[in-house]
Amino acid sequence: MTGILDKFHVEHGIHGARVLSRARQLTGFCEDDDEIDLAIQMLKDDLDACAREMKRLVRLNRASVFEGWPAD
Repeated sequence: MTGILDKFHVEHGIHGARVLSRARQLTGFCEDDDEIDLAIQMLKDDLDACAREMKRLVRLNRASVFEGWPAD
């Protein structure tokens, strides 16, 4: 899963979930406060989407593999 900016990627496995940065540069050059706020807000929105995906994947990993088996 990646966000709309294609800056982050969610990875998961037996050890849990994590977010990786796809790019070293997360914003372009910003020249005023509004431009800075917009660039950072877009990154925050992407990270929020990654957090939702991470939580979904962790819940899936905790779920019972077979119906009727305990999840823990």
